[in-house]
Order: sequence, then C-alpha cells, then structure tokens
Amino acid sequence: MKKLALIALLFLTGCSSTTFVYNRIDFLLPWYLASYVDFTSEQKQSLNERLIPFFKWHRAQELPKYVEIINSLEGLLDNEVKAEDLALITQDIENSWFRTEQQILSWLTPLAKDLSDEQINQFLNVMKRKTIENENKYLNRNDQIYQKDVVNRFRKNLGRFMGSLNKDQLVLLRTASENMYRSDNEWLENRKALINNLSLILQRENDWEERLNGITNRDNLESQNYRIKYSHNINITHQLIAEILNSRSEKQNKKLRDQLVRYRIDISNLIEQI
Repeated sequence: MKKLALIALLFLTGCSSTTFVYNRIDFLLPWYLASYVDFTSEQKQSLNERLIPFFKWHRAQELPKYVEIINSLEGLLDNEVKAEDLALITQDIENSWFRTEQQILSWLTPLAKDLSDEQINQFLNVMKRKTIENENKYLNRNDQIYQKDVVNRFRKNLGRFMGSLNKDQLVLLRTASENMYRSDNEWLENRKALINNLSLILQRENDWEERLNGITNRDNLESQNYRIKYSHNINITHQLIAEILNSRSEKQNKKLRDQLVRYRIDISNLIEQI
C-alpha cells in the first residue's frame, strides 16, 4: 500500500495536524481502500472492526519508536551531523515501516478472503489504471524536468522543517539532484510486477493467504534494480541533508528544533490515548 498512512502521515503532514490526522485514519484508510473496491455495508463494518486491534498495536508498539527516532535526530543536532548517522535513522524508519507493512498484510488478508471475484478484478483493474496514469505523469518528463521536480520536492520538505533555504544550500541541493539516478521507470516496473504477483495470488488457490502475507515484493529482479538506484540516491540524500543541517542558520535551527518538539508532543499525546 506504498507506505500509505502511518509513517507518511505522521512525518509528512504539518505538526499541528498530526494528532487530528492520525485519529482520523480509521476513516481515511477505509476511504482510501474504497477508491479501489466498492465494499458492501457488511464489508465496511468488518473493515472498521478489524482496524481497532491494528491501531491499538500501532499506538502501543510503533509510536514510542517514533519518539525515539525524534530524540535521536535532536541529539545529532548538538554536534556536526554526519551522513552515516542519518543513515541509521533512516534504517530505523524503514524497519518501523516493514513491521507496520507486515501488520497491514495480516490485517488485509481476511478482508481479501471476503471479497467477491468481481471485487478482486475491480481492485486489480484500478491498480493497473493508476499505474498507467503514473506512467503518463512521470515517464513523459525529460531529465531536466525530473531534476527540477526532485529539487522542488526537497525544497518543500526541508522548508517544512527549516524554512526557506539560502543560496548556498540551494546550490548543494541542485548539485545533489544532478548526481541522482533517475528511478521512476524502475519504480513503475516494480509496481507492475507487484500487480502481476497479486493477480496470481488473488486467484485464491492453495496457500494464497500465506503467499499474500509474504508479498513484500523486495526480492524480484525489478525490485533489485530499483533498490540499486534507491541505495545510490539515499546515500546522496544523507550527504545532502547532513551538509544542509551543518550549514543551518540560527533561525533555521530554531524552526527545526521547534518542529521536532511539536512532533514529539503530538506523538506522545497519541500514545497516552491508548
């Protein structure tokens, strides 16, 4: 589900809305799934009931780890930030997602069992249609537009935490974007492979539930090609973020630290609601 709601919403939405958004995932997640499948009223009820233990687990097990990640990042800011330290934090975030991903798969498997063949076909057709839309959106870009999009995405995300970047920081960002490998084609091929795999599994024959729970899609050739480029790009990203953090102004430093404090407070409040 492409790191749908949990880590992405917590770390990419504005801090002031973190608690609100998280507490509305029980509404947003079924709404998102409904864009793929037309559920019956009974299936909607079942979906809502299955969300209860899932979020209880996530609040109790994963949210405290988010606080630890924020504390680790704050600790890095007291000294010179190194790329390898950021890599460790990235690994913690990825591990948190992989655990959540496995829980999501375990949670979705009974739901898939209740879907009709027509609903399964609808789900797969929507996935295929969205993939074609993404192909038209991303692959039609030339390399210059691709790099510009990378720069704009970084500026937006960094700006959310630090405010506007200065000229020297923008030079660092543009240089890093020029050294990154373009990976949109591999990402799309990886998605196609996932859909093909799902198409076979969702015929629901033999050990399909076990295979669905194991569909991480990180071992096929398409995924390996993507991971090679991803590894290259993430290493450049770690170095870029380290250089930008080490060059931050007092104003940027204050905004960044204040933002991290707000995240920690929001997440701690969510934990207390268990």
